[in-house]
Amino acid sequence: MFESCLICTDDKDGLQRFLSYVSALGESGLKEITFLHNVPLWSEGQVPRVDNEKIALMTEKFNSTLKPSEGVKVNIEITSGLVTENILKAIKKYKPECLILGTSLRSVAEGRIFGSTTMSVIEKINIPIMILRPQLISVYTSEELELRCRHLNRCWLVPCYDVEKARYLINQLKTCATGKCSLAPHKYIILAVIDDVSRSEILVENRIKEVEAKLDKVKQELQSLGLEVEVMLKIGNPLLETLDVALAEDVSAIAVTDDREYGLLDWTIPSFTQKVLHRSWFPVVFFPYHKDS
Repeated sequence: MFESCLICTDDKDGLQRFLSYVSALGESGLKEITFLHNVPLWSEGQVPRVDNEKIALMTEKFNSTLKPSEGVKVNIEITSGLVTENILKAIKKYKPECLILGTSLRSVAEGRIFGSTTMSVIEKINIPIMILRPQLISVYTSEELELRCRHLNRCWLVPCYDVEKARYLINQLKTCATGKCSLAPHKYIILAVIDDVSRSEILVENRIKEVEAKLDKVKQELQSLGLEVEVMLKIGNPLLETLDVALAEDVSAIAVTDDREYGLLDWTIPSFTQKVLHRSWFPVVFFPYHKDS
């Protein structure tokens, strides 16, 4: 799926461990990986300045931890200053197909999905973001983490609460797959859920037929790109059914996008995507919404 990525780590979120698993990440289909770590400005003096000593220390640490692999290009960027600006500069320089971030432990404690850095980045980029919870990555043994890296994009669950409203997400998935020749296996599970609110069996049956036809069309579109696709239709609570399928089908990530006109930045309006991000411990691949896409 993705052949290049930018991994941003604060050296406490567990993502720095990926430096030792470049070979396994290569087996997931990645051909170029950039690691970015941002060093805070030195603020002990009257004027904040670049902490060159800390930059040199972290550069040495990252290079000594790195286990390179033939066939995978690795870039290491140790920067200082405003982290959002440095992430944007790295995206412009290396042109990664996706950004990998860890959620902030502080944000989780405060009940927020994303930290301020992630929210600021989302506003300014048009590439997908894979969000990995540090509580998950940090507790893996070496053997488990190697397998997780190898299966990073093995099977995505794509919940479509409404198939038509999910058209943007489906188009984004098609764009990601177009022109790729990776031999790494990758599968999509397209899930539609019908709310079990109607008392009329006829209305429910008609709705099932309608959604099945839409799912079949989506399946054909994705299969035409050489992708392995499975479609599912469930009746019940969309969030609960999504989480149940994620557990039952052994998925590696859940793909979502903004499901409102104003996106995730408008926290005053509850959304299905918000609920998935709050409740799921699975890695989430988030596609920022852009009206001109």
